[in-house]
This record gives sequence, C-alpha cells and structure tokens, in this order.
Amino acid sequence: MTHTAEHEGTPIKRILVGLDASTHSLAALQAAAALASDLQAELHGLFVEDVNLLRAAALPMSRELQLPFGRPAKMNPAAMRRQLQAQAQRARQALSATCRRYRIEWTFQVLEGVVPSTVLREAAQADLLCLGTASRPVMQRPKIGSTAQAAATRANRSVLLISQGAKIEPPVVIAHDGSPAADRALPLACQLGRMAGGLLTVLVRPAPSRSSDRVQQVLAQRLEGENLAVRYRELAGEEVTSLIEDIRTERAGIVVVSRALLDPDEIHRLLDTIDCPALLVH
Repeated sequence: MTHTAEHEGTPIKRILVGLDASTHSLAALQAAAALASDLQAELHGLFVEDVNLLRAAALPMSRELQLPFGRPAKMNPAAMRRQLQAQAQRARQALSATCRRYRIEWTFQVLEGVVPSTVLREAAQADLLCLGTASRPVMQRPKIGSTAQAAATRANRSVLLISQGAKIEPPVVIAHDGSPAADRALPLACQLGRMAGGLLTVLVRPAPSRSSDRVQQVLAQRLEGENLAVRYRELAGEEVTSLIEDIRTERAGIVVVSRALLDPDEIHRLLDTIDCPALLVH
C-alpha cells in the first residue's frame, strides 16, 4: 500500500504560494508545484499589490531613483500601479508555465492590501502555505523577510519557506520529541522523504516523560513500511543552538519541525541561520 500524507490523516488538497515574480518566490513556486503534483493537490497563486507602496507613491515628498543615471524623480502612483500589474502578470505566466509542466490544476488571484496580513488571511483557505524568503546582499547568509517572518510564527497553516537557488533535496531532517505536535509533522516529513530520494533523518529530542531511546522505538514502529531509509540522531540538548548544529552536521536538504516545539524567537533564529528550506508544521 502506498503511504501518503493524506492517508496518515494530514490531507493537503490546496497549496497557496505567494508570488511576486522575484527569484525567491519562483523557488517557492517550483517547490509548491512539485508537492502539489506528488499530493495531487491544487496550486493557488497569490499576488498582493502592496498598498503601502501605493500610498508611498502618492506622498508629495516621495522620490525614486531612475536608472541608469540614478536621478531622483517624483514617484507616480499610476506608474507604481502599472509596475505592480506587470509583476502580477509575470507571476501569473510563471505559475501557468510551471503548472502546465507538472500537469496540475491551478488558480491565480491578485489582491490589494498589506502583504503579510493579506497572505495570512488567504492562507486560512489553504492546507499549506509556500513562500520564498528575502535575502541580504550577496556573500551574506539568507534572512527571511517580513512576510515570511509573519507566516513562520502566526500562520494557522503549515508553512514551507524556501530561498533563491534552493530546492527540496535529501536528506529530509525532522526534529521529534515524541509529542503529539511532533507526530503531526511526521507524515509530511515522510512524504518529502519519498520525494527526495527516500532518506529521512530523525533528530530525537528527549521529552520529560520519555527517554530518547523510547521515542526512537516508538518512531521506528511508526515508520516501518514507509519505504524510507531512516537514520536517528539524539539531539545534544534542548536549546535551538543544538538543533541548528545538528541540522548543519546532517547537511539537511530540508528541515521539518513542528512549530509547537519552538518559541517565536527560536523559529526566527533557526530560519535566519540555516541554509536549507524549512517546513514549519502547524
């Protein structure tokens, strides 16, 4: 029998991907499409016309630098809206081409609003939210932007975050402490593991009521028959520092962790430090 996330009680039928035509959102689109294809889910693209940009363009003192000479010029609200509409059209074309390649159903929507709050509101209508991250200048580590930060800690759905140039690769690494919250993340980790070469690494964190050996025994029973090569590693400590160090040591292709295992500051630190995609399970 083929195991799927749906079979395990975590149905994903609608994936929302935030698009802005940037390289980061295009990386998110590729990952979301691959998941949608594997899960036989529908992919919904969302482009948000940033109301803050439109408001800023209308202010009398607002200026923009015109290339190639860098001359300041007054911002034009109508021109700003045209730019956003052009970006939305490029995002739609990318979505259409990608979904055609993966042969999956898709829809696309353009909304005006504050980007983080609009994305979070629309995520409530999906089973999984997929977003690209922002980054610092070249030669510095990735840093998540405001929309990804908000989604990582406040979305009421699971969130997949991925940056420019990244893709879902083996091994899939999941943190697990034997709790029901961690159990909710396991089916998705297995799904990703099968998509990414069948390799799954479980970072076992001891729980107050269970030793790491006991957690591992229970997980081994649950994962039997999942057609995965599973490796277990005991976390050195309960601090997020230990989790980050082990993720690096394992050279994770993607990290899966229940959001309930970390507080918001720990989530931000994790995402701001690791180099691979992360799936935060609600």
